[in-house]
Amino acid sequence: MVIKQPSLFDEPETHLPAVRLPADISGLGSPVVDYPVVAAVPERVDAGLGSDDGAAKPNVVAVAERRSRAKATPPAAGKTYTSADIQVLEGVAAIRRRPGMYIGSTSTSGLCHLVYEAVDNAVDEANAGHGKHVLVRIDKDGCVTVRDQARGIPIDPKEYQGRMLPAATIILTVPHSGGKFEEGAYKTAGGLHGVGATVINALSQELHLTIWRDGVCFTQEFHHGEARPHRIRQLAPFERERTGTEFRWRHDTTIFDPDATYAIDLIEGRLQAAAYLNRGLEIEFTFWDPDAEAYVTRNYLSREGVADFVRYLTPPDSTSLYKAPITILRTREDPGLGPIQVEVSLLPNTGYRTTIHSFANGVRTRDGGVHESGCKAAMTRVLNDQALRAGILKERDKGGFKPDVIQQGLVAVISVKLGNPQFQGQTKERLNNAPVEGIVRSAVDEGLKDWFETIPDRGRDWLRKVNDMQRARNEAMLVEELARTGTRRGGELIDTSVSKKFIPCITKDRARSELLIVEGDSAGGSASQGRFSEFQAILKLRGKPLNVAKADLKRVVENEEIRTIISVLGCGTRASFDHARLKFGKIVILTDADVDGLHIQCLLLTLFFQEFATLIERGHVYIGTPPLYSVTWKGKTTWLIDDEARARWQSQHRGAEGLEFRRYKGLGEMTARQLRDTTLDPAHRVLRQVTLEDAVVAANLVSALMEEGNAEQRRHYLAKNARQIGDLDV
Repeated sequence: MVIKQPSLFDEPETHLPAVRLPADISGLGSPVVDYPVVAAVPERVDAGLGSDDGAAKPNVVAVAERRSRAKATPPAAGKTYTSADIQVLEGVAAIRRRPGMYIGSTSTSGLCHLVYEAVDNAVDEANAGHGKHVLVRIDKDGCVTVRDQARGIPIDPKEYQGRMLPAATIILTVPHSGGKFEEGAYKTAGGLHGVGATVINALSQELHLTIWRDGVCFTQEFHHGEARPHRIRQLAPFERERTGTEFRWRHDTTIFDPDATYAIDLIEGRLQAAAYLNRGLEIEFTFWDPDAEAYVTRNYLSREGVADFVRYLTPPDSTSLYKAPITILRTREDPGLGPIQVEVSLLPNTGYRTTIHSFANGVRTRDGGVHESGCKAAMTRVLNDQALRAGILKERDKGGFKPDVIQQGLVAVISVKLGNPQFQGQTKERLNNAPVEGIVRSAVDEGLKDWFETIPDRGRDWLRKVNDMQRARNEAMLVEELARTGTRRGGELIDTSVSKKFIPCITKDRARSELLIVEGDSAGGSASQGRFSEFQAILKLRGKPLNVAKADLKRVVENEEIRTIISVLGCGTRASFDHARLKFGKIVILTDADVDGLHIQCLLLTLFFQEFATLIERGHVYIGTPPLYSVTWKGKTTWLIDDEARARWQSQHRGAEGLEFRRYKGLGEMTARQLRDTTLDPAHRVLRQVTLEDAVVAANLVSALMEEGNAEQRRHYLAKNARQIGDLDV
């Protein structure tokens, strides 16, 4: 019997009822703790590296089965290389073949990027004065809906390659097509490459497009990027004024990683940012909450814009110096770029963490760019000038405030809006328009001077705070230097070359070397015997590291476990951090599969987030995933990564009822060979890369779980998520 799987588009138009957006919302809703996204990274290395000839390869079954990856292979010897070997990919085929070029990756972050593309288009329309309400919905089955109340994508016929097609069809099937290339079409826009809607369609199993405009409703279905015939119906008299566009899609599971999911907290953070950066824009977000087993709806609307944003971004464990943020709003004219709006909000606090979020036309530029560097340069100049004038500094050259010290304990939002932004890549991680740097520097310079002259007493509070930070930085660098070069505690020398906790690897090549941080002597013994000594170093921890959530730098570097980590990494921390001194390309955290193991993992992730955030941002930090079970059937041993993998194996082996599954709670329960084959061998292991998708949500997690007064909440969370490491973020 053939069972037809229900299609997303069995109904003539859409499964979702029309949602009426409220006319006014008084608040933004409560901030939500965001748990970090950790993406599974199956690895491969050159055959034979560190392996024994003839050794049987382990059969490791993960929750996400590994997909084969296409490789470019040269023609075999004697085979000609001609024009017949050249492929020309057009339309959605090129996007489907190389999705990473357009969305960054096929993991969770790439999947969420589809939502961002649709929302960015709606925000661009709102900024152009068309529609102030956006609806985003993620259903329990993974279907996504993004609907706006803007003008609606044009649907009138347009010729393309000799065929007359609706303009909307061309936009969804032809890359680099859209309405944002024409000069003046949009004063500011985040999507300028003309591929956002095309990418959503290309990477979807099914997509349903609905457009309301000109008194009609246009609908069209797309399957794997290919357009089906469209339909047009006249709107009833009472709805003829309705306008807008709705995308509803289900992503193509053959393209994305098996464990890729829509990370609700990350998407929520993106929607909140959009509301903050575009005051008056209202966004309604509905999603399925598995814990509540119900749909949850949150609404975002900001009255004060970026000033509200910096208040929200301020870490919960810090106190702001001022109730009202320093807000700068200027518009400058550039001969080549036209009018450029600069909006900056600054809010210093009593903490150490630097939180700087920069945006261009509402798009988060995670790698910064010219607008961010211009703002930092202006802050450095103005604060040093004001400190000299107030007598806090005697001379700039020797005792001047350093940029990184000024930025310590500062929350800043930098937003620019311009007509033709030059982004780095489709994912828009960096802004590159050279003239913008000087424009932002001039605007912030002028705005900060005005603020200091208007409120001199409050200005001196900030200057004194920076001066105290500078002195503490100089003292901490001396303490930290002892941590790197060696010091004595209780008669024992703490030095990376001789410490009993640290076993170095042979290679000095940072790109190849790995540091495996393991818990306890038992696991450390197995890991040291099973490791690939050429490129894997071992650091054995004894006991739980310090909770650094609220510790000052002096207390941090005086803790023996953390001081050893600082010594081994070699890159310093906080103001003295230097990425060039880092000794290892990969830092892998390996802990036991129990509550204590996850607790230690949380403490280490908190440490890396607060003291070595750059290492996470640059992709150096990973979580090792040893298998939780092994089972032997018909003479073959299979390793199972977690409970889900065990259930899947059992469903696939119906004749294996009653078999005993051995559970491995600790790494020390495996033999050195088993640990090597399943967890340490790059050819077979599964690593989960830790990413800082949103530092604010990370700070909320640290506060919620790692504060001394939250022991019960922390214990409950750890017990619930003891093996759900894939849902953990910092």
